[in-house]
Amino acid sequence: MSLSQELHDRLWRSFQRWEELRQTGVTKHELKTRGIRESGDPNQFTRNLIFTGNTLRSYEGVLQEFVEHAQREHGAQRLEDVDKKGLRSFMDRAIAQGLAVKTLNRYRSALAKFGAVTGQTAAFVGICNRYGWKTRELQMAGQLAGPTRRTPSREVVERAIQILRERDARHFARTGEARAYQLTARLQLETTARSVSATERITQASLLDGNRILLVGKGGKEMTFALSPGLHRTLSLYLAHNPGPLASLHAYQSAYARAIKAAGGRVTGTHGARRRSVQDQYADLYRQAVGDGLAPAAAAQRAAGDAIEALGHSRNRRDHRSWYLGR
Repeated sequence: MSLSQELHDRLWRSFQRWEELRQTGVTKHELKTRGIRESGDPNQFTRNLIFTGNTLRSYEGVLQEFVEHAQREHGAQRLEDVDKKGLRSFMDRAIAQGLAVKTLNRYRSALAKFGAVTGQTAAFVGICNRYGWKTRELQMAGQLAGPTRRTPSREVVERAIQILRERDARHFARTGEARAYQLTARLQLETTARSVSATERITQASLLDGNRILLVGKGGKEMTFALSPGLHRTLSLYLAHNPGPLASLHAYQSAYARAIKAAGGRVTGTHGARRRSVQDQYADLYRQAVGDGLAPAAAAQRAAGDAIEALGHSRNRRDHRSWYLGR
């Protein structure tokens, strides 16, 4: 068996292992908290798992290149022959090529997973962490390009939602099949939800009394958000007549991207809608804090913390403040 095929099989088994666990009702969040509780390491029980098909494809693309590099440069004959020396030379080459920090972080994540599937977890994770520090230092020194996280304007997103509403209506008139892409976009804008949380994880059971909705976030974490009465009522009517998930994730992502382009926007990813929502929420929280008598600096600090905390993260996470608020 070739190394390429063996790598594919091991990664696929990691993905299948998670699917088997998921069928028992276990969530990623539970595995993370168990790791923290038992060893202080949130990744103890997740390192040998791959959670989504997208991650599987992303990691395999990186690791196939990594294995070819180890074979060519270091003569590796088995996956277990690919060692720390090969990892360092692969990452050094990627840095020398001037790859963006976001790409290097993806490489590090994939390489840590390679360590898990080849029995070299501690060594590979340790080296990947050190390269994380190195890339951050190079980014701060201006030698590596940081990630670009652009945010669409409120006007563009609202025009895109109107376009989705019109296209959903035309689709129903033509096929008789209901479609909820505009509802999904409105839900993202009101709740700061990820697109997966606002599509395939939304059913009639997600709607709660008092104009509230239960969203399932990253790792299976559940969060409750308030909705405008109009959106809550419309979602309730739609899901009553169309049971099941609100929308297909990939279909919604494609429809949203086309609508943004038609609205004259350039930031076509659905995570742009999430950033738009967070920034609008921050502005409202800032005005409220100033109205409470806080000085501008203190108001900004409180509003930023509240906005990030509403996403399900620690209010003191500076990296998330930078990603979502640019501050």
